[in-house]
Amino acid sequence: MWITKDTEFETIALKFPYLISPLLEIGIKVIECGDVKWGTLGEEILKLGLDLDKILYKLNKIVEEHGGPEKEISLDI
Repeated sequence: MWITKDTEFETIALKFPYLISPLLEIGIKVIECGDVKWGTLGEEILKLGLDLDKILYKLNKIVEEHGGPEKEISLDI
């Protein structure tokens, strides 16, 4: 299981950017005002009163179909 209730929005933005659009479709914003939102996916799902297990299942299915996380690129200058 790649995505859990404890997955932080920063992790989603950096490693699983392809999940941003599906999350927006169900009303969960990963990025606000150009910055990554603070907190965890589980906290937001609870706040919005959504079905945690159903959402985690769908997100992990997408990750599985995509082949896992994106490779991170770091430019240390």
